[in-house]
Amino acid sequence: MAAHVLKNGASFAQDRQGTVAIVFGLMFLAFAMIAGMAIDMGRVTNTNSRLVTATDAAALAAGSALLDGRLNDAEIEDLAKAYFQKNIEQGGDMFGTVTNPTVTVNRATGEVVIDAEATVPMSITKIAGFTEVKLPVNSATRFDQRDIELGMALDVTGSMSGSKITALKNAAKDLIDILLPDSGQLNKVRIGLAPYAASVNAGAYANTVTGLNVNNTCVYERKGAEKFTDAAPTGINKLGAKNSTSCPSSKVQPMTDDKALLKSQIDGYKASGATAGHLGAAWAWYLVSPVWKSIWPAASQPVDYGDGKTLKAVILMTDGEFNTQYESANGNSANQARGVCADMKAKKVAVYSIAFQAPGSAQQLLQECSSGNQFYFSASNDLELRQAFQEIAKKLNNLRLTN
Repeated sequence: MAAHVLKNGASFAQDRQGTVAIVFGLMFLAFAMIAGMAIDMGRVTNTNSRLVTATDAAALAAGSALLDGRLNDAEIEDLAKAYFQKNIEQGGDMFGTVTNPTVTVNRATGEVVIDAEATVPMSITKIAGFTEVKLPVNSATRFDQRDIELGMALDVTGSMSGSKITALKNAAKDLIDILLPDSGQLNKVRIGLAPYAASVNAGAYANTVTGLNVNNTCVYERKGAEKFTDAAPTGINKLGAKNSTSCPSSKVQPMTDDKALLKSQIDGYKASGATAGHLGAAWAWYLVSPVWKSIWPAASQPVDYGDGKTLKAVILMTDGEFNTQYESANGNSANQARGVCADMKAKKVAVYSIAFQAPGSAQQLLQECSSGNQFYFSASNDLELRQAFQEIAKKLNNLRLTN
């Protein structure tokens, strides 16, 4: 009897069937927990991604409005919240609840900060004691307070007549509104104008830069070793002039922060003549070149290259091929423009270019002249032209996400 009991006890001790079931049950619970946590983590990740996208979009929209200068702080806050809500709703229902964002506008620093938060309830993860996950998100934009010196070479040739010259006026004035907002700006911004057609009308500066007494103030390119540089127009480096040269009525405007003056000059543009685009590029550079400091009035004199706080930039805009030149030894207008652009970029001047309903050859030239793909714009209609000028203004102010 005793032996029988001992045998049954040993058999019971060696039976592992129940243990397998228990281990399997524990493993199932572990896998279920892991799967549940993975689901919860996916919900958290999805919510966080949508929240970040919404706050970034809202911050960029608000920052752009701050740069534009036409909205007050309350209107900028409303705009940011509208962008946030629109973006957060994309993609369907949220897995959690989202609080209304708080928007802080700081005009002193040129910064907009947006704070938002989402709460995602847990499912299986509750077993581990986690009932919800809070996701605070912060996004901010600001623009650099760099001083800006900008020269604009604007096409006022005959092909720009009619609606195209009107579109150019509106687009150029948009840029001025952004860079010189009515509310004022912390950085120093000055803009110069170099309208061009078959030549450039140097106005009161014609005699100085040519060394001649010209009646129609029309000037063209110089020849010699400095033909594509910004060398001062003295001695053998003086610019060319002919009284018979076709001259646009629109004159060069040295750099100024007088918003009303700039807009008045632009409103007076009339379209006529052929296209000496290389002259427009050169004169836009002369406006921001410290080498030409003695030519311009005191308030318009450019600062030195590489002063550490000033961005020098040029906009070269056209709707057609560069087809007019005067010094044949310098090459055609397109090749001269390439030379001017290359020397300008070597001096660290940022070159933006805009092709407005231009043929392929002109687009190619403007791409080569620009400081890179992000500096070149092609506009096929009036709206795209305005958008190009607006985008350049924002790039000049360097609007960006800061975190």
